[in-house]
Amino acid sequence: MKRMGETTAAQRGFAGRQAAAQADVLQREGATDVMTVLEEVGLDAKTGWYAAMTLYGTGGLVTAVLQLLMPNAIPVGVFYLALIAMVLGGLCVPGALYWPNANWAVHMRLLAGAGIFLAGAFVAGPSREAFVLLPLFILVTPSYLYGARFAIPYGLVVTAVITIVLLATDGPAQVAHAWVTVGAVWMIVAAFMVAETTTRRLARLNRRLAYTDPLTGLANTRRLRTQLSEALAKGFGPDNAFALFAIDLDNFKLVNDTFDHTTGDRVLCAVAEELSSEVDHFDLVARRGGDEFSVLVVDIDRRDLDALARRLADAIGRARMRTCPQVTPSGSVAYVLSQSGDTIASILRRADDELHDAKRSFHTQYGERDDANHLSLADGEGTAGMVRRIPNPEGVAAAIGRAYSRRTSARRKNLQRRIDAAREWSQGLDTRWSFSAIALLPAAFSVALLTAFGALDPLPTNVGLLAALGFFGLFLTGMYASHRHWHIEIMNLGFLTATVLTGWIVWQAGDAGSALLDIFPVLVLYAFYFLGARQGAMLVLPAMGAYTAFAVAGDYNYGLQRAVLGTLVVLVCAAIVLKVRNVSLRFTKRHSELSEIDALTGLANVRSLEMRVRDVVELAQTGAVRPVIVTIDLDKFKLVNDRYNHTIGDRVIEAVGRAISETVRSDELVARRGGDEFFVMFGDPGESQIGVVVDRLHGAIEHARRRICPDLPVTASVAIVAWRLGETADEFLRRADAAMHDEKLQTRSRGYHKQTA
Repeated sequence: MKRMGETTAAQRGFAGRQAAAQADVLQREGATDVMTVLEEVGLDAKTGWYAAMTLYGTGGLVTAVLQLLMPNAIPVGVFYLALIAMVLGGLCVPGALYWPNANWAVHMRLLAGAGIFLAGAFVAGPSREAFVLLPLFILVTPSYLYGARFAIPYGLVVTAVITIVLLATDGPAQVAHAWVTVGAVWMIVAAFMVAETTTRRLARLNRRLAYTDPLTGLANTRRLRTQLSEALAKGFGPDNAFALFAIDLDNFKLVNDTFDHTTGDRVLCAVAEELSSEVDHFDLVARRGGDEFSVLVVDIDRRDLDALARRLADAIGRARMRTCPQVTPSGSVAYVLSQSGDTIASILRRADDELHDAKRSFHTQYGERDDANHLSLADGEGTAGMVRRIPNPEGVAAAIGRAYSRRTSARRKNLQRRIDAAREWSQGLDTRWSFSAIALLPAAFSVALLTAFGALDPLPTNVGLLAALGFFGLFLTGMYASHRHWHIEIMNLGFLTATVLTGWIVWQAGDAGSALLDIFPVLVLYAFYFLGARQGAMLVLPAMGAYTAFAVAGDYNYGLQRAVLGTLVVLVCAAIVLKVRNVSLRFTKRHSELSEIDALTGLANVRSLEMRVRDVVELAQTGAVRPVIVTIDLDKFKLVNDRYNHTIGDRVIEAVGRAISETVRSDELVARRGGDEFFVMFGDPGESQIGVVVDRLHGAIEHARRRICPDLPVTASVAIVAWRLGETADEFLRRADAAMHDEKLQTRSRGYHKQTA
């Protein structure tokens, strides 16, 4: 459909606005409740409840067992609180069944956990120091599943209690202990929040791409079918009735065949923008493919649908007159109302039939002549002078930009350039390396600050400052690795080095080393998240082994209890996060794949084609391959939709796409450009092979079309373009478009001599 690499600024701007609007619609669909927040990353609303059941149940069980094994070390009151925690974990099961989406129930669950910890701080006595990491059980679900609006308030309450508990408990380096533990908790919570935000943003972006037409920014067929499914699921009734509009541009094929695909793109983008301006924000405007659009109106009360149909037709006329008035600047519009027993297929078919009747009236008015006679020769122009100069939207945008630049101060321009440079630099970083590197900054800052103020006595000042420099050096190394995109497994060395450095400073600090132990859990949880289960598990033994060894052998207060509970917190939190993370990543990957697949045929779409061509051209620059693009355009396909309906047209497109895929090798990319246009990307074929493949393509396409519409032309125009040395991907694609345009002109001039009876 489009000459890639030449989309205008106006098209890009409209596509961006439409994409943002689609994202807003997705977010408005209940984004304020817990269920939608989780669904955005592919999780069920019950996930938080089951995670809480695991956390509270495990924490309560281990604490109760510890009290039974060491009754003199842990007060009996803690045992009863552990039993309450297990009961709370059990109550999460009915919570998941009966109140999975209720915000109040989530708050009650979290407040109950916070209350147990607060009560434990009073009844545990001196042993409370061993329980300071257990509040992470309360904070994991809100920080990783529900985001900042849940995590920050509970994090503030919990860390305030931790601070009071540690400052009120006798022991060495109390201030340092409170500082490090609270910092460790917030580092873990912040990491989970960043991970949650990043995952949700990525999932939202991929979902938006998967449900958005790449040219116009409107919803695609996949999104339309999803919305129809949701509307039909509500059942039939006066309160649930909806209308589906089917829209087709008259003689649009002639725009591409007579002018070029760039002009066709401008027409489609202009029509999309005008159609969107005529509907309410909760209506759905979708591009079904080619020049076909749909509008789903879910709220038809007090809506004049006939008037809306007229407005949509007028909108098409305005858009086409503005962009390409020479070719029949009109469109056909029809609509149907939902009925009892409707399915997605039936209502689409009924809408197509109504549109087909509307198209018949158009042909009755204009006559069913050859496409070349459907030019609107306004002002008495002949065919030689029919092409008018149309204002270049990109040139207009550039002129406005220049005028704005003249009015902008040099200081503001310099600031903007710096912001853009910083943004460009940050986008080139590997986020996994960046996040793990940034996690070491608080460690460097905390060790330096506490050492300088003597809060870690008897730690020697030079040792503390040297350790701080070591953490800072690891930070710089991680940022360099992020910029250079080092292999992620090298990060193991960074985490292991940080573990050794932490162990060294704990050993040098003597009794005050107790205050630094909670750095170990941060390193382990970060490793689990950024490196995955296998690599994270490799760090558990050295890191938590050092944690346990120092806690027990260092003769710290309640060291054994602290080692057991700290290890429990790390393992359970890591298991929960890994499970949820894997589900979210699979969900995101699925939508990422959908964003590169044509919704109708299952072939690659324009996005996937552009990426593949760029990759192959980059490889071709090295001389490794000599790629070839074969472009395919079905001859007189418009007659299929006009004589039958768009449902039959879709069947033809699907059959042709399948025939093309079965004709070429599985490693060659077959993409649908839009409408009835296809691309086949060959990596490094020989000239003789291309000739044989093209002959097979002609036969396969004719056979596929003849099976469905034997009374209409069954041929296709095919053009072959080989990559030229030094040619960019955009230039390669533009030349492929130009070759197809020339081929169509020659095909029309030959009178479709390949057409069979």
